[in-house]
Amino acid sequence: MKLLIQLRTPTEIASYEGCALALTLATFGHEVQLYIDAPVFGQLIQPASRLHGMVQSLALYDMPAAWLPEDVFSGWLTGLLPEDLATQLTVVPETILEQDFEQILTF
Repeated sequence: MKLLIQLRTPTEIASYEGCALALTLATFGHEVQLYIDAPVFGQLIQPASRLHGMVQSLALYDMPAAWLPEDVFSGWLTGLLPEDLATQLTVVPETILEQDFEQILTF
């Protein structure tokens, strides 16, 4: 199953639950794309947050880099992040077709 999991709520528990679900589904062979919206970026850049550590491990779950909105994925913002985290992030494609995903979940 191909899923898009969107993290849009800027609370640690919501971002943790969404990311934990993404990693769990990837463990069982599902194709999962993670999208981190601008309000959640504040959680991501905090080294002590669970989201920060979980996103660093996307490659271990054979997941693609998480998508960020273009306005967040600017050079100076991603330059603030440790390299092992920055390599797990990319700008969201200009066109996302809902039919490309069997399910879209939003947290």
